[in-house]
Amino acid sequence: MRVKRWVAAVTAGAVMTPVALGIGVVLLISTFGDRDGGNIPLPTANALRIGQGGVPAEYAQLIINAAAACTEGLAPSILAAQLEAESNFDPTAISRDANHNPIAYGIAQFIPDTWATRGVDGNGDGVKNVMDPADAIPAQGRMMCELLHTAKQHPDYNGSPIELALAGYNAGWGRVDQFRGVPPSSFAGGETHDYVRKIMASAAKFAAPVSSTDVNLPAGYSLPADTPAAVRTAVSWALKQRGGWYQWGGDCTQPLGSDTARRCDCSSLMQQAYKAAGIDLPRTTFEQVDTGRQVSMDNPKPGDLVFNAGSDGSDARPGHVGMYIGNNMLVEAPRTGVQTRVVSYSSWRNSTSALTRITAVRRVVNW
Repeated sequence: MRVKRWVAAVTAGAVMTPVALGIGVVLLISTFGDRDGGNIPLPTANALRIGQGGVPAEYAQLIINAAAACTEGLAPSILAAQLEAESNFDPTAISRDANHNPIAYGIAQFIPDTWATRGVDGNGDGVKNVMDPADAIPAQGRMMCELLHTAKQHPDYNGSPIELALAGYNAGWGRVDQFRGVPPSSFAGGETHDYVRKIMASAAKFAAPVSSTDVNLPAGYSLPADTPAAVRTAVSWALKQRGGWYQWGGDCTQPLGSDTARRCDCSSLMQQAYKAAGIDLPRTTFEQVDTGRQVSMDNPKPGDLVFNAGSDGSDARPGHVGMYIGNNMLVEAPRTGVQTRVVSYSSWRNSTSALTRITAVRRVVNW
């Protein structure tokens, strides 16, 4: 089912502008519970930037909740960028065809046929109202989640899962199947092709980065816009522990503290990073290497666990693990006498030493 038809569309009324606050602010909201009595600081994986240039404040929580309800790794910044592209955050928006007939409605621009099957009563008032953001945004999130799930079943299609989902939202999944990927620019005047590119490019401005006062990020570092919330949390948490001293057998519950038993070794750093994201990993490298699914060493994604033999393992039973964080970097708790740090992925991938050469890459969160 299509959400938009490929016709010249105009919006009734004045030129749409987003509701803006006087100054830009950041809403720091995490969808994960405070585990272990608050001993683990949770970074703001689902934070959105609000205000001038960001998300109108009245829609931020709706967007975050809609993304959090999806178990496929749907970023709230994607939903925000999509709403901007659809309606510029205007809940009264009505798109019309060349003859001025209404074709799509509300902040998420559903056509009536799609709303009839996809609409939800998000606020529990007994009415599924396409013009009410409290209904339309949850419906948008649910539809995007279903499309993202479908997209992940087609790894051979042209485009990432989130790009395929966006194309399906705009053009209908039938068109994605037809072109085995995002429809090309030659299709329908390039509307869907441009729609996907626009949203992917603008999503970053809606994602509130981890505060530099909390995490001193490497120069030029950023995560892709479609990075799942759990991966954002795990990566952010691991990065926040840089500078903590390695302790073999340490449980990593107080990585920067003075209690050596609470400091990190390589595998406890991975375990606690994902625990902050609500995902339980085994304690040791020997067990963690069987977690998730194996992926290519040449195409890692942020959050992937990267293994090498280390000084106390082998190719079959790796003794060391780090986390790939993107941009050819990984974070690791290396060895006794060395602090948790960021090193280049290529230094492991291209190593000629059996101790530091990559033996496996495992993806904990599928995306």
